[in-house]
Amino acid sequence: MRPLVCIRSLLVSVVLCPIVVLAQVPDRILYNGKILTVDEEFSIASAIAISGERIVAVGDNAAVRDLADAQTQQIDLAGKTVIPGLIDNHIHYLRGTNFAAYETRIHGVTSRAEVMTRITTRAEELGSAEWVFIIGGWNEQQFADKSGGFTREELDAAAPDNPVFIQKNYTIFYMNSMAEEILGPQLGDFYTGDSVVRTNYRDGRIVMYAALEHFPFAQTLEERMVEVKAFNAYLTSMGVTAAYDVGYLDGSYDPVTALYEKGELDLRVFYAQRYWADSPRTAIAAAELLDREEAFQRDDRYGMYGIGEHVYGLLHDMAGERSSEPFSQNIYDDFHTIARSAAKNGWQVNEHTMRDSTASKMMTISEEISEQYPMRDLRWTLGHVDLISKESVERAKRLGWHITIANHTIKPRIEGIASPPIRMIQDSGILWGMGSDGTIVATYNPFHTIWEYTAGKIFPDIVKYESNEVITREEALIAHTRSNAYLMFMENDLGTLEAGKYADLVVLDSDYLEIPVDDVRDIRPVMTMVSGEIVYRNANP
Repeated sequence: MRPLVCIRSLLVSVVLCPIVVLAQVPDRILYNGKILTVDEEFSIASAIAISGERIVAVGDNAAVRDLADAQTQQIDLAGKTVIPGLIDNHIHYLRGTNFAAYETRIHGVTSRAEVMTRITTRAEELGSAEWVFIIGGWNEQQFADKSGGFTREELDAAAPDNPVFIQKNYTIFYMNSMAEEILGPQLGDFYTGDSVVRTNYRDGRIVMYAALEHFPFAQTLEERMVEVKAFNAYLTSMGVTAAYDVGYLDGSYDPVTALYEKGELDLRVFYAQRYWADSPRTAIAAAELLDREEAFQRDDRYGMYGIGEHVYGLLHDMAGERSSEPFSQNIYDDFHTIARSAAKNGWQVNEHTMRDSTASKMMTISEEISEQYPMRDLRWTLGHVDLISKESVERAKRLGWHITIANHTIKPRIEGIASPPIRMIQDSGILWGMGSDGTIVATYNPFHTIWEYTAGKIFPDIVKYESNEVITREEALIAHTRSNAYLMFMENDLGTLEAGKYADLVVLDSDYLEIPVDDVRDIRPVMTMVSGEIVYRNANP
């Protein structure tokens, strides 16, 4: 066996010297590909060797294939691009599992006619009188052939014999005639005899829960496990190999735990400590919870760590409301109570901060806390940051905060500004990661998020950023892999394709670096691997 040799990428002037760190003969080798390692030099290789759960070598075809024996499975990539498994640092995972096995998705569909076809097809699959549900992940603007909300007439035409309920977000809902007849009496003053119901954030829950009384939720643990597996299958088909759930009131984690214990959890799932605090008394209770619980209750595959995205429930800002100081000092005091306990006990904070004023105040509180309980090494993050200023980003960097950016492809652009200011954030040098904020208010296809910030557009093809405000594809991929691994305290095991790390990877149907940037949103995985096991394979690559 000849020694492994260094390779030099044709696209970047970097030498990659693969190193074997395990003595085992590889179980599987992928060769003849374009492997984006996303290491510190963004090196590119042509082959990768895997033994068990880990990568043992990355390099050129000949050197890596020389490691094989007769039992090694060798897969010819035929020139396809390979990237590290994509990590979603902000997803409402458990909520997604509740709907995955039954809902109809229209994520990224830019044809209104296609939506009607999907509704018709789903109604025919279910049979008459069964409900057709679309639960978020879309916006009226995204249809290139005809934008706008859905009318009663077109929904009736698409599914004349089925109730159709379409949720846009937490305040806007559409229905056909059959759904209106059933739900109208339950909605009281919210129902005006129109196919669209518009309400506020609080009262929208009334509409949503009235409709969901007719959703065929699973009734047993085994049925819930099927729903979880359906959601996991969708995520891995999109190239997601690890997810962090920042939800709090979306049900029980028992079915996910059961799959994990059976060895059937096809991706890495982590979740924040689950509590809800919205008063001084419950803030104290939350702080006491953090005092008595361990901050990390997980392994490399599954478990709980961190708090957020709402450390304190009443501290919930919105980008559309630009008041410089919308919250009372009492609310910030209750946030302080919980955050102090988090710092004291080693908890990561992941906080929802759309307005610059919110981010600034939270950083001031963290400075005060750090005098007694330093938080710099806890990797606290400011999430969303739609309206954050350059001054606040620089301050966050100095204090040891990081940033998480979510998907906005179905949200109307804020006129006159780059929101969030992605190029400024990247240029600041602060570590930041990319996530979805799926499920209801965003699509959770990671290539939609990457397209948004590299093409500078939202659906269907609306320019959001000027050309000098976008980031490169390399920067976006780093944010969705290597940086997220760091935010999850897993940088030694995930985020890059290097010897010694877990073999979490995605084989793509397109050349990520070379296709037109507008085609990035249409990239589809051909194969997804987690810990060296194939968890998704496209039957028609």
